[in-house]
Amino acid sequence: MRPCAQSPIPALTGGTAIDTLILLALAVAILVSVVLLIGQLLVRRQREKEQWERDGRPETPPRTPEQQAQDRRTTLTWGCLIVAVPLALVVLYTLTR
Repeated sequence: MRPCAQSPIPALTGGTAIDTLILLALAVAILVSVVLLIGQLLVRRQREKEQWERDGRPETPPRTPEQQAQDRRTTLTWGCLIVAVPLALVVLYTLTR
């Protein structure tokens, strides 16, 4: 007969702390990447707008339906990648540890 049952919650060990730090590092890296990508996009759009103004054109021309369709496809592709890549990294990390 055992005097006390084992707790279902494992005690924090050095390995658990490292695992948590690795997951936090992944999350920070992903967040920084997204922020940098958005910043780069905004800077590029601002430069294009300034170029149009320097050329004497008040604003960019309206996008054609083909350009709008391409924009939607690109947005869908990048949106899926932003979700799928971090998710795949976390799943692979969890499976291999």
